Amino acid sequence: MPRCVILGAGPIRDYQICRSFLLQDDFILCADGGYAHACRMGIQPDLLIGDFDSMQIPESAGCKILSYPPEKDDTDMLLALKSGLERGFRDFLILGGLGGRLDHTVANFTVLAYALSHCARAVLRDEKNAAVLLRDSVLSIPDCPGFKMSVFPYGGAAQGVCLRGVKYPLENYDMEPYCTLGVSNEILSSGAEVSVKSGTLLLLFSKD
Repeated sequence: MPRCVILGAGPIRDYQICRSFLLQDDFILCADGGYAHACRMGIQPDLLIGDFDSMQIPESAGCKILSYPPEKDDTDMLLALKSGLERGFRDFLILGGLGGRLDHTVANFTVLAYALSHCARAVLRDEKNAAVLLRDSVLSIPDCPGFKMSVFPYGGAAQGVCLRGVKYPLENYDMEPYCTLGVSNEILSSGAEVSVKSGTLLLLFSKD
């Protein structure tokens, strides 16, 4: 099934780079103010969803619009993800979800966790950062020149953590909930592998 790309209202500083992340058959879902990003990138959304507290509902969006009251329990981003899940998508790329207000960024990590709990994979990405959650599983990572990889336990302890193909490897290591040992590792040119036997890891990829 095609991937679902969610455009949030957070900052996008380089539209050319973020435009290059997109695939031809992506389903484009705009969360509220993310519609402005779609317009600036010349992308026609497939669906627009939100409470529209940061922008007016466009008169001619050219797509279906789902409007919610501002007094709601879910963020616009989580509403967008839930809508994508209802449509059968299980692979999500989220743009415009990092680097703005800190509370929104933290809430978007929760969106990653919600996706994971529904057997879906979601990645938060911008021009210089990416975030993904890994639970009871293994992830192969290609060489990422210029990027540092950080690995943190998320939502509790993570047991049996292995980091291979990195400058500072770990083998069957138990990460306690407040462990910062995994910050700023370097991926070797051969690529890396991250695995966790039990628990959830937050993987962050960042460059200066």
